[in-house]
Amino acid sequence: MSLLGIDIGTSGCKSVAFSVQGKELAKASREYDILNEGDGYAELNCLNVLGKVKETIKVVSSQVKEDPIEALSVSSLGEAMVPVTKDRIILGNSILGFDQRGDEFLERFLESISPEEIFKINGNFPGVFYSMPKIAWIKKNKPELYSKADYFLSWADFVCFMLGGRPITNYSLAGRTLLFDINTCQWSEKLLQMAGLDAVKFASPNPSGISLGKVSPEISKELNLNPDIQIISGGHDQCCAALGSGIINDSKTAMYGMGTYICVVPAYSKIPDLEFMFKNKLNIENHVVSNLFISLIYNLSGGALVKWFSKTFSDFNNTLSNQSQNIFDKLFDEIPNSINDIIVIPRFGPTGPPEFLMESAGTISGLSFNHTRGDILLAILEGITFYFKDFLMNLKEFDLEVNMLNANGGGSNSKKWLQVTADILNKPIARNSVTEASSLGASILAGIGSGIFSSYEEGVNSMIKQDLVINPILSNSKIYDTKFEKYNKLYSFLRH
Repeated sequence: MSLLGIDIGTSGCKSVAFSVQGKELAKASREYDILNEGDGYAELNCLNVLGKVKETIKVVSSQVKEDPIEALSVSSLGEAMVPVTKDRIILGNSILGFDQRGDEFLERFLESISPEEIFKINGNFPGVFYSMPKIAWIKKNKPELYSKADYFLSWADFVCFMLGGRPITNYSLAGRTLLFDINTCQWSEKLLQMAGLDAVKFASPNPSGISLGKVSPEISKELNLNPDIQIISGGHDQCCAALGSGIINDSKTAMYGMGTYICVVPAYSKIPDLEFMFKNKLNIENHVVSNLFISLIYNLSGGALVKWFSKTFSDFNNTLSNQSQNIFDKLFDEIPNSINDIIVIPRFGPTGPPEFLMESAGTISGLSFNHTRGDILLAILEGITFYFKDFLMNLKEFDLEVNMLNANGGGSNSKKWLQVTADILNKPIARNSVTEASSLGASILAGIGSGIFSSYEEGVNSMIKQDLVINPILSNSKIYDTKFEKYNKLYSFLRH
């Protein structure tokens, strides 16, 4: 038997089938375009994306006939929602978080309630990128669409619904709307009223990892699936990735996602001190694991910055068909063993918490004729990691200390990058054999919700295998502590 994890991102989707022992059996991915039909608009064509998702499912199902799929679950991007009827008719496009519409509705919202009060209810800091301002915009500017919509569903819940599952909203993605109460795990009547939105437009909140029914006969026939495949509620991609990294309790191990951007995800067994979290602009979100909460500490300059470096400082577009290594491997091979004086401030795009700075102020400082391309790349990896050092140190103040990191994503394939991370943060960093953590986490949910696994512990122990552990080199950590002080001084200067 196998379990199917579906992962839906902003520009692409993938489906991965795993054995119950965590072996990847088959994988398929598809890309799709972001629609920019107006100034500041950013949307997904829901019918097109759903079609791409179905394509990946069909490809994977055809490759695992000897290990038939028993259950599936879905991991997805947050914030963006899909307008749909109870009869599964898609009514329009899905507005993405970075779409600029909705500012005026957020401003009006904040005239009635303070950011502190919103945080106490929802655990997030108000911003135009959440679902609420977008749906408020739809209500005013597309009233017919708003009126016809029975539900606005997050992408993970929408795909489960379109495959035949019950219409629900999972806790982790409900929190990304700015309308969900993390204390009661229900829609907040107060926030809905102040936003001028109708509670009936939002499906009932439910935990991740519960059965939503079975794939419909029509979908089974269309995708060549066996009948009776169970659909299990999924969650926010970062939460699923945390589960796929083995983060199922507050054992002081955090996920360290090393993808397009870097995301650190610690877990807590209860809602942390709200005053501390608000002061440090650390959000609180329901994990896909029952009775756990997580925070998202991120910077958009991660793998994207390394890719920019590759394009700018190498013949990135040159064909490599006659070479045994790809361009990233070649560049990482140039990284020296010694630490240099170059300091990189990784503000090449918007930052995440605690400052949420929008202006770009990326800096490469301290260059000389003696430095090489490898020296610059090393400093970029250092700057990316320095960004998180203060945050992780501050967590110790309220007994939220992170003692170990579990890495996933494309960047985790580089042992050199992992070593730099371990040295700067002075913490061991582990990597699992499967780095497709979001899909793996969704598959674990599928196994739990279908009864194949009796607990999160059983699912994680069965499907996750540790690949390696990188321990910090003490001599390097001491050098980096000194370099971090210089980094902070330069960062502080550029911030003002």
